[in-house]
Amino acid sequence: MHLIPLFILLLSSTASAFHQHPLRYEIPYSNADSNNKGPSESYQFKWPIRKVAIIGAGAGGLVTYREFSRMGYQVRMFERDSVPGGNWHYTDEVPLNAPFPNIDPSEADFRPHLPPAHVALPYEEEFAELEPSAVSEARRAHRAPKPIWHSLTSTAPKQNQELRELPWPSHTPLTLTQNHLQRYVRTFASLHEINSNDDNPNVSYNTRVERVEKRYDSDGKEAGWSLILRKFIETGPNAYKIQWWKEDFDAIIVASGRFSAPNLPRIPGLAQWAQLYPHLITHSRQYRRPEEFANQTVLVVGGSVSGTEIAEDISAKAKKVFLSVRPHEDSVFRETRNMYLSRVPRNVSIVPEIRFFHPLGPTSPTDSSPRIQSGEIELMNGTILRGFNRIIFATGFRYAFPFLPQYHNASLRPNETIPISDRRPQPLVTDGTHIRSLHLDLFYIEEPTIGFINMNLGIESFMYSEFAASAIAKVWKGEAKLPSTKEMWDMHWRRVAEAGGAYGGQFMYLGSAKEAAMVRYIVGWLNEDAVKYGGHQIDPPSEDRHQVFMVWVVAQFPDYNVKSNQSAFGLSVPKGGLEHGIVGDQQKTFELWSLGRDDW
Repeated sequence: MHLIPLFILLLSSTASAFHQHPLRYEIPYSNADSNNKGPSESYQFKWPIRKVAIIGAGAGGLVTYREFSRMGYQVRMFERDSVPGGNWHYTDEVPLNAPFPNIDPSEADFRPHLPPAHVALPYEEEFAELEPSAVSEARRAHRAPKPIWHSLTSTAPKQNQELRELPWPSHTPLTLTQNHLQRYVRTFASLHEINSNDDNPNVSYNTRVERVEKRYDSDGKEAGWSLILRKFIETGPNAYKIQWWKEDFDAIIVASGRFSAPNLPRIPGLAQWAQLYPHLITHSRQYRRPEEFANQTVLVVGGSVSGTEIAEDISAKAKKVFLSVRPHEDSVFRETRNMYLSRVPRNVSIVPEIRFFHPLGPTSPTDSSPRIQSGEIELMNGTILRGFNRIIFATGFRYAFPFLPQYHNASLRPNETIPISDRRPQPLVTDGTHIRSLHLDLFYIEEPTIGFINMNLGIESFMYSEFAASAIAKVWKGEAKLPSTKEMWDMHWRRVAEAGGAYGGQFMYLGSAKEAAMVRYIVGWLNEDAVKYGGHQIDPPSEDRHQVFMVWVVAQFPDYNVKSNQSAFGLSVPKGGLEHGIVGDQQKTFELWSLGRDDW
């Protein structure tokens, strides 16, 4: 393998995101430079990789199953829900109440429920003669109903939420409903005989991965991974049973999604309100239909995608809607929020960030007070608000992998790492705002037999998953090579330095320009290595979709004027526009939107 020097990709104005300064994204570049004096070592895996577990059966997990099956791996896929689809499996059933305030990310999605200590696996427990509400709560805790609402539509036109193997029919509307996408993903699963009604022995639905642990051979050497699995089986309206078992694998793909662990702000006084009235103070993941809020006064907290869209959705039914918005520290993301705020109806009152919730008075079972309506909420500008019937926190999600607690460390600050002298692995998750220690955001550098699919924000997840899955499958097959561990870390720390010397909430964002650059790199890297080591070539994505995409984005924000909202963009626009024949203002709007479309 040739030496892989560090290469800083400058996103110039002709392919850039129009940032005031060019973004720099470090990727390994496969062509040797003039200083290349010989081959360098590539990463050598500790054991052969033949059997792979995929955690999650959303679009990314399904695509990964297809890619790995085609390449001859033994594949098992585990999905905690009853059907495939990931976030696009809508149900009226809602998740359990989110904890106020945030808990440790290692338990923010769910608290692993392991079998009793020292029992032999497989093991089973039955629960009978329960109230239907208890069965419902156990089911919801296990499957985690998804955070989408009935009227939700896609954040991209159909051409950009499409798998190349399964084009949308021509008569499908440009903007997709959640029902379109739910049926589309399940159609793709059926195409590959991995839907829930296909009875494929390689797929286990209603199955949650509780723990992923390192496995050792008889000589004490690392040999792979063991998964402890938990299956929920509803045996009647008043009964269910839980089955636990263990399976061994050579490698793990994490495709469990980004929208499972709710994020709640630490606002003084909020915990008391939420403890007293948990059914009145909720996270946006529980929102389903506006009729629930008819004739009520509602406060929505959060000015990004979910906050603005939920405020818009309920404004036609509610008596009055307030939307509390906190200024974003990053100017680029502040502009994306301005875009979404431009769509908020005029009957929604936009107010500043909340300073604190004043304490509620004592209550009793016989208290006839109007609950939170009597409570006072103070804003940053000193304004006092009162009289709310409901409060919805549309404040986003955190990264969390409860099945990998050994790679969580909430004690580290954004600019802190574990000292090398400690001889402990660098974590994947700290505060939940980002994922650390990844190469190309695909491979865990400490253990590259753990791969990740679609963990970036600001990407076309359907399209991107195809290239991410191909990269991991080819590397584990030996048809593409990773740099040495040292080189991967060098590139990672350089990327952290370029991000300001610390991790943060924007670390995993790509946006259209950086996403395009990464896909071009992956295609070039995999195809060059295929010539060296064997394997098939992969085709890049079609660029035709950008024509519709950019025009569609501009049409979604008719009241947003990019010329009057250029605080984040000092770059001048060439006369006549830029790539694809699209005028500069449209290109700017498109890139702004691509950065913020996953800011839920």
